[in-house]
Amino acid sequence: RNISEQLGVIVASNTKVENAVVTRDEIITFSSSFLKVQNKVIKRSIDADGDIHVFAHITATADPDLVLSELNQLAISRFKNNQGGVQPPSGNTPTQPQGKVQSVEEYAVQKHLSKKGFFRYLLSNGYPRDKATYTSEHAAIDWNNNALEKAKEYLSRGYYAKKGIYTQLLSPNDGFTREEAFYAMTNVPADWNNQALGKARQYSQMGWTANKISQRLSIEGFSNEEVHFAMSHI
Repeated sequence: RNISEQLGVIVASNTKVENAVVTRDEIITFSSSFLKVQNKVIKRSIDADGDIHVFAHITATADPDLVLSELNQLAISRFKNNQGGVQPPSGNTPTQPQGKVQSVEEYAVQKHLSKKGFFRYLLSNGYPRDKATYTSEHAAIDWNNNALEKAKEYLSRGYYAKKGIYTQLLSPNDGFTREEAFYAMTNVPADWNNQALGKARQYSQMGWTANKISQRLSIEGFSNEEVHFAMSHI
């Protein structure tokens, strides 16, 4: 897991063992925006002493332009931290009235915006780029909670797999960070079996065959157990 996450692959696992028998085993991997996983092999076994052994082999390719962009952002972030945080633009301190600042922050919370989404919103409302940057960086907003509320909003309007929620929050349209999307995915109250079932019923009403529905659910990120549940109750 540690090696994978250094390469940009987030790994989440949940294994339950009773009497030396694995009764639940779930391993989910998500690649970052600049890393594309081509092949993934995960093997598990239990030895005579009851120890669990996991072998993982991941092959991936990276987009060099996106990697360089990520490195540049990291360098900028570290520079700002070394300077004691983000400073107001020199000689250009934001002059928006306090009430206006509060109103745009309230909007960001109400609409469950990410920091990137908030920054775009400020630009669209006439903020100069330097003031929009300062305001978004210093906003008193819990971005994790915004991501969580956005995930709830998506689940209230449609059916998603756990991985689908994560991917949606990472999309350019939403712009949440990997950490924020992962927080939302792991904390949103959802019955993923019923999410799979709801999606399967939608496809069934479209006249899809059982085999096609099953394949589509897997592509959308539902686990084997969730797909089996959906196909057994459709």
